[in-house]
Amino acid sequence: MTNIIQLQTFVDVARLNSFTEAAEQLSIPRSTVTARVQALEERLGVQLLHRTTRRVSLTLEGERFLQQCEPALEALLQAESDLLEKDELSGNIRLSVPTDYPVETLEALLNSFGKLHPKVSFYVDMSDSPVDLVADHFDLAIRARHPGEETLIAQRYTYDPVGLFSRKPHKLITGDNIASFALRDPGGFLAEFSVGTTSTHTIETTNFRLTKQLALSTDCVAVLPISLCEHEVEQGRLHHLKTTLQISEVPLYIVTPARKHRPKRTRAFIQHIIECAKAHR
Repeated sequence: MTNIIQLQTFVDVARLNSFTEAAEQLSIPRSTVTARVQALEERLGVQLLHRTTRRVSLTLEGERFLQQCEPALEALLQAESDLLEKDELSGNIRLSVPTDYPVETLEALLNSFGKLHPKVSFYVDMSDSPVDLVADHFDLAIRARHPGEETLIAQRYTYDPVGLFSRKPHKLITGDNIASFALRDPGGFLAEFSVGTTSTHTIETTNFRLTKQLALSTDCVAVLPISLCEHEVEQGRLHHLKTTLQISEVPLYIVTPARKHRPKRTRAFIQHIIECAKAHR
């Protein structure tokens, strides 16, 4: 019978394509990782991994073995986790969110879940830098517009309505009364509002908050999520403009590592996100 620890170690090395990174993830010496994989190969009588000085890759036998054993290992870990957390959810959830994600929404999600499950703690990384969910040990991420790599599992759970915003009030905006105005991805386009002229000044950015700040400081029309501008509209600092233009909503995704074991606390938090989104539609 194959040793479960050896099997898990092989899966980690195969996922990360590195003995060193697997050792760091498991908090054990690299020599221990190597010994476990070698023992597994000796037991099976096949070479599972190609080793070079620069990289590690799966052999054909290794690819086939990974495809067959990884789902079984995940199911075993899932069953164990469910038993350990059957009475009360506990442990840490590592969450990655972009800097554009509304802080008020995030705070409400964390606090409402915390009241239901007080023994669950969170580590939240708010960054626009690429995050490797597997290598950096994240349980899930929330992403807008583009969920990320194909190797990740992305579940669209809601849409964020968007609109046109400006610091100056304007009448109904149509394609006829705004010069050379082209709608692109929300947060990615600003256009100077100029009636009856052909001159426009554009600034492109992938950051919603920078887009909002530019809308607050310049005479432009910005495409932004409505939820991100609620306070400024209430304060009269921004105006939500009426328009006949069709503006696409921003899809929001819950992203998790492919085939990654999800503890019950993580699955419960994902369901909590979905339920909260439905309640606010």
